[in-house]
Amino acid sequence: MALKIRDATEADLPAIVDIYNDQILHGTATFHTEPQTVAERTQWLADVRRENYPCIVAEVEGDSPGGTPRTVGWCNLWHYNPRQAYARSAELSLYVHKDCRGQGVGEKLLQALLAETRKQGGRFHTIIAGVTTENERTVHFWQKQGFALQGTLREVGRKFGRWLDVSYFQLFV
Repeated sequence: MALKIRDATEADLPAIVDIYNDQILHGTATFHTEPQTVAERTQWLADVRRENYPCIVAEVEGDSPGGTPRTVGWCNLWHYNPRQAYARSAELSLYVHKDCRGQGVGEKLLQALLAETRKQGGRFHTIIAGVTTENERTVHFWQKQGFALQGTLREVGRKFGRWLDVSYFQLFV
């Protein structure tokens, strides 16, 4: 799969919404419980840009020669906590289309995001990823990428009629 990693644009928002809503409706990678709209994600992308946080997408070429490329994943940083002393810490979000998982899309997105983060000099000191512990594949992903497990909060979210634990992984940049 030939991937192109680039900055997210408004044209990516329908695909971003589809990818995200799949996890809202069927997964525990997000604790949102109501599907998002393109309008909501448009405001989200505007907020990310206004705050100068990186937001990138992975794009694959169309199925046929000269076919339309499609967005198959996205990754961004955002405030870990809005209080001023946390300004150099960021929370990372990374989502890949269900049909493209396990094909290296997440790793390529993450590596590109980390490269972009390092270009910003000392703006970021640490990046944090929160993962529900039942997502063993995702837990393994973060560990493989050099993120260290810092702790687990038990039963902090409730989705699909069950309590969920969240582990926090950290990488110093």
